[in-house]
Order: sequence, then structure tokens, then C-alpha cells
Amino acid sequence: MKKYMKNITRWFSVQLCGSLCPKNGTITRNITYLTKQSLFIFFVSAITISSQTLDDYLKIAAENNPGLRSKFYSYQASLEKINQVGSLPDPQLTFGYFIEPMERYMGNQVADISLMQMFPWFGTLGAAEEEAALMAKAKYESFNDAKSMLFFEVKSTWYELYLLQEEIKITEENLEILQTLEKLAINRLRSGGTSQTRSSKTPSMKSEQPSASSNGMGGMSMGNQSSSSMPTSGKSSMSSMSAMSADNSMIDVLRVQLEINELQNKLELMHDSMKPLIVRFNYLLNRSEDEFVNIPDTLQPSQLPGKDNELANNIRSLNPMIRMLQKEEEALIAKEEMNRKMSYPMIGLGLQYSIFQQRPGSMMEPNNMVMPMATISIPLWRGKYDGAIEESKIRQKEISQLRLETSNQLISSYENIIKDFNDAERRVTLYQKQRDIAQQTLDLLIVQYSTSGTQFEELLRIQQQLIEYQLKSIKAVVDRNLSVAMIDRLIGR
Repeated sequence: MKKYMKNITRWFSVQLCGSLCPKNGTITRNITYLTKQSLFIFFVSAITISSQTLDDYLKIAAENNPGLRSKFYSYQASLEKINQVGSLPDPQLTFGYFIEPMERYMGNQVADISLMQMFPWFGTLGAAEEEAALMAKAKYESFNDAKSMLFFEVKSTWYELYLLQEEIKITEENLEILQTLEKLAINRLRSGGTSQTRSSKTPSMKSEQPSASSNGMGGMSMGNQSSSSMPTSGKSSMSSMSAMSADNSMIDVLRVQLEINELQNKLELMHDSMKPLIVRFNYLLNRSEDEFVNIPDTLQPSQLPGKDNELANNIRSLNPMIRMLQKEEEALIAKEEMNRKMSYPMIGLGLQYSIFQQRPGSMMEPNNMVMPMATISIPLWRGKYDGAIEESKIRQKEISQLRLETSNQLISSYENIIKDFNDAERRVTLYQKQRDIAQQTLDLLIVQYSTSGTQFEELLRIQQQLIEYQLKSIKAVVDRNLSVAMIDRLIGR
């Protein structure tokens, strides 16, 4: 590794310096130092990128996903509404100027200035603030729901990438095995006729020898006659057996070539399917579509985030959608109280300042007048207030029933997820056993075919069955982890 680094450093130095740098000059040493630093940073960055885990990707998605950021900004905007509804109405400043001064005892009144502040009934602003705060909490739970959904999408896409990666590996390995079987079948095709000919000649020669020795000369003449006639039939049977063996070997070659062609086509499709998954994964993280995604060689089985009897209660109490509906229901209760307070009178307090001027010919100096004022609104028309209060009550019932329905649906989904989780666990154990048995059977059939040339079709069937068990075993682990991810989604983790 050190030698490799030195070679790369030397190459960069030569490329950067060229013929302008002295052989042992300062510029060469500086550039060599900078090159080493750049290479060090490059390799450290490469190691960091390649060592990213699923948790790292979840953190990146939480920080960069535009949809999640939009939900967070919506929550922040709802927080600003608390100050809006909790503030008093704007005070009213009135200015009146008399075109013709009004004669008063103390002088001519020229203008009036009044300032009035209205105050809602006691507790109205507090109820409005509580409603806005609860609606902001509902927005926050909506943000949590979007975050848990984003995390589930990142996990599921990452698991799909892992599954596809393992499918490609298994397909490539089995393609190599089939190519080996193809070579074995071709070798049998080339040598099978010769071996069958030799084996067929030997028994025919041995069968003729006893008759010649037992019958003396006559038997010898008969043996000679039979020996002159037997080679023709022996040759024909030998030729037919060789042709049959060659036909069988040719069929084996064609069969394995069919399987190879199908696997090659399937492998190309898998490679094409990898690109859309990587693009979707990077877009969830709001990264460049060709960004490298680190997929591990092995996937560790995930564990349930709690005991079976506790998970259902956690879903009912921690699910973001249920919590959001609960906050909305509490906000409607506060809104009902606010509407009730608004049906009470509003009180206004203010001051009026009147400006006077001295009348012509009068010796009395005028004094400006300050007058405190009070006003009260009379909510005479009760229809709009009663309707608003009744609307809040009905909406509370609506949200309460919707929350109950959501809870029931989530628990029903949870039971299905637990069923799938248990099924995935069983399949992991089952397919591991099946893989071992299929592998042993395949090894025996390969040995049997290499010696006797029989059961090639069974060999291909077991080979396909082994591929299927390998893929199902990995799919079972992925399904198990997906079930855990879905439970995390229901809990809001």
C-alpha cells in the first residue's frame, strides 16, 4: 500500500511539475506534500462514504428531504399564530376637526382627538391562545408522521437495493455453475461415443470364446461362421448406442444453454432495475441521482421494538396520527370555550381630548378638555355565537370517532404485520434448511452426471430449486426487517 501511494504521489508530482520543476527543488517538495494531503483527504472521504450505514442515511433524509422540511415549516408557521390570536384588538385613534368652530362656554371647540381600546371578555384571549397552541401541536404530530413515513420509505428502498444486489450475486454465481455444467455436457458430447463403443465391444468378444472351445473343430467352424457374422450386428448396435449417447449429450447441452440464456437476460434486467432504485433512494435524501449508495454484504435481522403485548398499547399512545387527532380534538374544546367567551360583551376604554380656542372679544382663556370614555358591545344577535359553539361540539364528536377508527385500523394493520413477521421468521429457518438439502442433492447429481451421464434434467431442476431457495431465504430476511420497519412506522419512530 505504501509503495502504491508513493507511485501515485510521484505520478501526480510529475504531471503537476513537468519539466519546469527542478529535480530536487522546493516546488517539487511542496507539490509532493500537497499531493499527499489531497490523496489522504480523498481516501478518507472515500472510506467515509463507503462506511455510511442505514442510520446515517436516515439522518441525511431527516435533514434534507424537501417534503419533510415543508412539514416543519408548516409547524413553525402555526407557532407564529399563537401570538396573533393572543393579542388585543388594535386601538382606535379618532381625530375630528370642526370646519366652523363650535361655540362652547369656555371657548370655541376646534378639534377632538379620541383613543379607544377594546377588551374581549375575560379568558377569551387565553382560550384563543390555547386553541392555536394545540393546533400547532397537531401540526407537529403531522410533521412526525411525515418523518416516520419518510424513514419507512428510506428503509424499504434500502432493503430493495440490498435484495436486488443479492439477487444479482446469486444469479451470477449460478450462471457460472451453469456454464460449468455446459462445459461438462460438451465434454461428454465429445467423448461419449468413444466410451460407449469401447464398452460395447468387450462383452461381444467374450461371449463367443466359450462356444469355440466346447465344440471342437465343428464348434470352431461354427464359431468362425458366427464370428464372421457378428461383427456386422455388433457394429450396428455400437453405432446406434453411440448415436443415442451423442443425442442425449447434445440435448443436455441445449438444455443448459437455454437456462444460461434465460439467466443472462434476467441478469441484465436486474442491472437495469438497480438504477431507478438508486435514483429514488437519493431523491429521498435530496441528493444527486448518481450519488453512491453503500449496501452491506450481509443484512442483520432486525428485532421488534418491544414485547408483543406492549406494542399495541404503544401504537395507541404514540402513533403520530392518533396524537394529531387528539390534539385537534383538544383544540376544538378550546375553540368551543373561545366561542362561548366571544358571546359575552366586549368592554372598551379610552380617552377623548378636546381642543378649544379663545373666542374673539372674550377675556376668558379656554382650557382643553380631557374626558375618559367607556364603551360596551352588546351581543344581541345570538345566532352566530350559538352556531359556532354547536359546530365545535359536533366537530369534537367527528374527530373522536375518526380517532377511534384510526386506532382500530392501526391495530388491525399491526396484527397483520406481526403475522408477516412470524411468517418471515419461519421462512428464514425453513429456506436455510432447504438450501442445505438442495446443495447436497446438487453436489451428488453433479458427481453422478460426471460419471454416468444420467439425470441431467433432474440436475437442472435441483439447480433452479437451489436458486429459488437462496432468493427466498434473502427475501425472508428482508421481509422480516420490513415488518419491523412498518411497526416503527406505526409507533412513529
